[in-house]
Amino acid sequence: MATVAAAAGRDLRVVQRRAMWALAGREMRRVLSLWTQTLLPPVLTGAIFLAVFGGALANHLRTAAGVDYLRFILPGLLVMTVAGQAFANNATSLFQAKNEGYVEDVLSSPMRAWHLLVAYMAGGLMRGWLAALALWLAAWPFAGGVEHPVLTVAALLLTGLIFAALGVITGMWADTFDQHAFIGNVLVTPLALVAGVFYATDRLGQPWQTLTHLDPIYYLVDATRHGYTGVHETSTWAALAVALAVSAGVFALAVALLDRGWRLKP
Repeated sequence: MATVAAAAGRDLRVVQRRAMWALAGREMRRVLSLWTQTLLPPVLTGAIFLAVFGGALANHLRTAAGVDYLRFILPGLLVMTVAGQAFANNATSLFQAKNEGYVEDVLSSPMRAWHLLVAYMAGGLMRGWLAALALWLAAWPFAGGVEHPVLTVAALLLTGLIFAALGVITGMWADTFDQHAFIGNVLVTPLALVAGVFYATDRLGQPWQTLTHLDPIYYLVDATRHGYTGVHETSTWAALAVALAVSAGVFALAVALLDRGWRLKP
């Protein structure tokens, strides 16, 4: 009996893994098949920011924190791209699945809550990282190479994990399109824009310097900038440790909510 039970358990785990990869594959194919909506706009937006701030204003903003201004702002734009796209993709995917009714098929599958979360996060992570990679490749001839690649990748990895999981939670919470758009438009985008992407905080007066330091995205930007340029304003390792703790907390919260079927089950 024990052998039969163990075999059944192994078979169930195989089915769960296959289901998770199938759903993750669907989410990633959705990103690639709709690339004109999912990948092209953020890359163009980032390129426009680089052109305006790094090109058109180059005569007035030559350097920041001792580095070329275009090189200074690129890490922040990469963080903005990963955060915005990972969040938007997953929030939209869950929102559509819930409102169009096919999320019930997913919930009735043998997958556990963490399988569902990983599968849905896969699309957002792919979208955020691919868009950031494309933006970096476009800017690389002008902004130069990366000083500390491992640190840069780690910071962008944590950025993607946090906002992909937050997007899943938002997709579960939203019952209307206005609710779906609220978090992205009123919280994520404004926080990203005032996170020190375009300026060094030591040039700010009060209370703007303090307000920037209260922005959690600022620390992801500063850690990414340290990895890319070698320049930073705060403790990078403390920022990464806090980001790791936040990503673990948001992931755990999303798993708990999915396990309950929060706002997904009728």
